[in-house]
Amino acid sequence: MGGDVMYALNILSFPSEVAEEAITEILKGAIDNVKKAGGVVVGGHTTKSEEIVYGLSVTGKVNKNHIMTNDRAKKNNKIILTKKIGTGVYIHELPNNSADGNEVIESMATLNKTAADVMKKYKVSTCTDLTGFGVIGHLSEVAVASDISMNIYFDKLPLFERTMEFANNTNGGMLRNIDYFSKYVNYGENIKKENINILADPQTSGGLFIIVDESDSEKLLNELHENGVIAARIIGETIQKQDKYINIL
Repeated sequence: MGGDVMYALNILSFPSEVAEEAITEILKGAIDNVKKAGGVVVGGHTTKSEEIVYGLSVTGKVNKNHIMTNDRAKKNNKIILTKKIGTGVYIHELPNNSADGNEVIESMATLNKTAADVMKKYKVSTCTDLTGFGVIGHLSEVAVASDISMNIYFDKLPLFERTMEFANNTNGGMLRNIDYFSKYVNYGENIKKENINILADPQTSGGLFIIVDESDSEKLLNELHENGVIAARIIGETIQKQDKYINIL
């Protein structure tokens, strides 16, 4: 939301039979990535559990005049998505197709810091992440809160190589997203079931939706590409409020 990381605490639970080396790698990965984000890990808590559970409690700071909320989208803005889609359907396939998942794993392991830093230079109306609610969930939250509608072009969405192939393999989060958020969505006549599944696929460590003034959209996109955010694409635009908040075309 425009904030900078200061420090973080580990929250870790794991079974006693897990190898110490595995726990070490988890904690090392956290330290490395918090450092990349500009912060430091200062401690944390560990407990026993039946499976490995890990997270971070993060403290940061933000300039009160530059807080990025998800309710300020304006009409006639462009919508940029910074990462490819499909982590949800891929995760279930990785045990059997591990060689095909390297790009997906790399994407999930990449911070959104670069994109967040670049966008601060431009006329960004609002921004939100793409995580568990999928494309239709997170964009409908923005559209409802901002009282606008959006046109999203499915063929403009950046997908991993086999996202379409795996799209019929549904998961619980996907089905819940379709069930709840479809009331906000107008699916075009060419949108098939597998397309809807992708739009509702819960993403792990997905990208950012950056809603930016049209005059700055191409410049922002080019700078994202120049700084290594090569998956970034313009996927649609905001429009005046209509009967439905999201039009999938």
